Amino acid sequence: MNAPDRYAVRAVPLRHQATLLADALQDRFETEQAVCPRILWWGIEDSGFSEQLLPRAAASATIADTRHRALRQLPVVREQRARALRLLRLHDLREDAEGVEALLQRGGIRDLDTYLMFSEQRDDLRHRQPAAEDGTFDRLVLDLTVNRVAPGLQPLLLAEAHRVMALDGRLLATVLVADEPLDGPHAIQGLQAGHRLHLPTEQAAIGLFEAAGFHGLQLHFAAIADPEAVDRIGDVEVRLCVVEAFKGKAGPCFELGQAVMYRGPWREVHDDDGHRYRRGQRVAVCAKTYALLMRSPYGGDLVGLRSVNEPPLDAASPFDCNTPAERPVRVTKGLVPFDGSRPPSDTCAPGSGCC
Repeated sequence: MNAPDRYAVRAVPLRHQATLLADALQDRFETEQAVCPRILWWGIEDSGFSEQLLPRAAASATIADTRHRALRQLPVVREQRARALRLLRLHDLREDAEGVEALLQRGGIRDLDTYLMFSEQRDDLRHRQPAAEDGTFDRLVLDLTVNRVAPGLQPLLLAEAHRVMALDGRLLATVLVADEPLDGPHAIQGLQAGHRLHLPTEQAAIGLFEAAGFHGLQLHFAAIADPEAVDRIGDVEVRLCVVEAFKGKAGPCFELGQAVMYRGPWREVHDDDGHRYRRGQRVAVCAKTYALLMRSPYGGDLVGLRSVNEPPLDAASPFDCNTPAERPVRVTKGLVPFDGSRPPSDTCAPGSGCC
């Protein structure tokens, strides 16, 4: 079998891959709270992922896209089971068509002065009353949305995703990735004719989410071993994956005498802030990091070890960057005190990466 034939055999329908991924990830819409999660479904594509999961999430979903006709034709929108948010630009959740139309109806643009006045009002509306408020959504789903925008706009899109996502939220993004770099947008088998998408490599796609401030990133494919391609462009194979990401690693760091112990199976692992966790070692962490490591996606991988003398959070000192990596067991037992208080220059500042 020659190389082109071998690659052709490995190509599988995109919708089949999307259906398998949707079935595997449907439990990600559940929350620990009794209330339904607030969901933003950002981007409508005919990949099959939306078709499989959107009806289950519609009761608490806002569906955002620039394609007005596609939004109106969605059954969940027609039946008023979900809210439609018509965007003017796909990467921008601050501005929707309804808000801009309301401004236009106040008075027509007749000359340069009225145009400048309209521009000022529009900019004020974007910041004072954005279409999607900060920290609004518990779950975000981006269905090939990253692929639809140009590479220069992808960081802006993911910055918006980070902005509107709740502190303990979860993001699922279907992304078509290439195994080698590709220039320009490309048509993909299984998608509507005329749709051309930008295809980052697996590593580049993950880098976009890291740069936007997400943590706990995971790549999901329909198969663990040798995931199949959905298309081939020259010698480059294109695969469908879901990037799962979390928010919450930003913020102040306080010392509560806490530690975590990595259970294995790896000899050691590192988190997105560069902390090193050796198997079986009691690693000192701040209160923020401890809370992150006790919940998804890390829950179960590390053992939490709280100090007997743990103070209330509102009475805690800032976490000291000079704290030894290994937490003494006598601190955990309360047999010796701990003191995270140091001059401000020594404490862990937000964004410093020390905690």
